[in-house]
Amino acid sequence: MATATVAIIGLGPLGLVTLKNLLEKCFKATEFDKADVVGGLWNYRDDCQTTVLENTPEARHIQRYLYDYASNFSLQSHIRLQTEIVHVDFDKKSEQWTVRMLKDGATTSRVFDKIVLAAGINKLPLMPKIDGLDVFEGEVIHSAGYKRRQADGPHLQSQKGRHFRDSATPPLGRVQHDYAKVSHGHDTQGSSGTSAGLELEHRSATNSHTPVISDTVIPQILEEHITLVKGLDRVTGPKTVQLDSGSKIEADAIVFCTGYKADYSLAGRYDPTLEQPQAWTASPGSNSRALARLYRNIFSLQLPHHLAFMGAITFPSPAFQLYDLASMALTRIWAAGHQLPTVQEMTAQVDQHKWLISLASEGTVIPGWVDGAKWMAWADEAAGSDVFPHLGYGLKGWTLWLKDRQLSRVLMDGTPSPHQFRLFENGNRRAWSGAKDEMLRTDMPS
Repeated sequence: MATATVAIIGLGPLGLVTLKNLLEKCFKATEFDKADVVGGLWNYRDDCQTTVLENTPEARHIQRYLYDYASNFSLQSHIRLQTEIVHVDFDKKSEQWTVRMLKDGATTSRVFDKIVLAAGINKLPLMPKIDGLDVFEGEVIHSAGYKRRQADGPHLQSQKGRHFRDSATPPLGRVQHDYAKVSHGHDTQGSSGTSAGLELEHRSATNSHTPVISDTVIPQILEEHITLVKGLDRVTGPKTVQLDSGSKIEADAIVFCTGYKADYSLAGRYDPTLEQPQAWTASPGSNSRALARLYRNIFSLQLPHHLAFMGAITFPSPAFQLYDLASMALTRIWAAGHQLPTVQEMTAQVDQHKWLISLASEGTVIPGWVDGAKWMAWADEAAGSDVFPHLGYGLKGWTLWLKDRQLSRVLMDGTPSPHQFRLFENGNRRAWSGAKDEMLRTDMPS
């Protein structure tokens, strides 16, 4: 049987780990990205191509790590930069994809057996609909393209959160005033222990909030350079906007710090978001984001052996580790090392995901949320990493305890480490001989 060919679209962290794991299983994989460098959004540019600000210290370290990752695992020869995938089409008779790509102004096509869309969740800026925005004569911009302040007058920042934190405070010297629209779902706190310029209140919270920690926003609020306002209702003139309270303010610029949404449209008729539950779209917590119908938030229900997505899984876990494990599971399944259930069973699993709809009626949710414990147990088995059977007091757990009590203790009660998923050599996936030593080193007190 000929080696299956796989096209991976997207060259950020998710695409890199997917490429590496596919190559480990001897797939003939090629990765495409329209950018000219490895790393996706972690590559800061001075123009409007990315959202990473130059004063974010973590970006250069992660960017360097991604370069080193590609080099260490010899991925460069399988990467095609400055190549934009413009169209894909699946032929049911041949069970192959025709992938049309654009490079240096020329369009070419290649045929692949399988496709992984790994563009991530931060693909498209999420722009709210504001009445009268077309008559506004000032600058209207999303934080995705926000690099530095251009206008001297007052700014209105719509929404609040990490994007608000990053774009509200870079140099205010040329700006007369900032108005920040506050929405539900976030608390902003600084090292002073104040919340939105007020002393902390000692009472129980009625609902949960995602904290946004900033040592720059809070001082600007306290010094009254930033005013928090509740809700942007409409634009009423060339330089005026009306708030939900009915009051009007002047603004020379509106910056939408409203986050992003995933884009699966390249999949065409196999886009997993084409059909949306009415209850989901009607819920304010969906926030105009689509709910993807994917088995285990990875596999297409229509073409599970030919189409997969990286970037639709969310729960509290390091993303690089999460998608390394997800792509290990994908790779082993596509290599026939682990079987997918029937279409009916996969559909039933996807239908169980409707619990998100009820949450969306109460507050903002991320469409990719999963039950982390259940998803990890499935992924561990599907990937063949064999970690979960060594946890607890089953046969493998007791055997490890008798054989290596220090390792058993670290695995059971020590510092969580991604190396555990490459620890056990069982022939199901490539293990790493240094995993044990790295786990022990990581668990040592600093």
